[in-house]
Amino acid sequence: NAVAAAASAACNPIDDKRGTVEYRKQVAGVLAKRAVVIAIERAEQRNGSN
Repeated sequence: NAVAAAASAACNPIDDKRGTVEYRKQVAGVLAKRAVVIAIERAEQRNGSN
């Protein structure tokens, strides 16, 4: 959750017909959290295979 909050706070999205600033900030947080989870899973897989 800290990663998601940091990503949301750090981004400076625009507001247009495809999404509000609030929506885009939330999406940035979700994507950052997913990226961290994937990175951790990949690191664990590599450590387990050695």
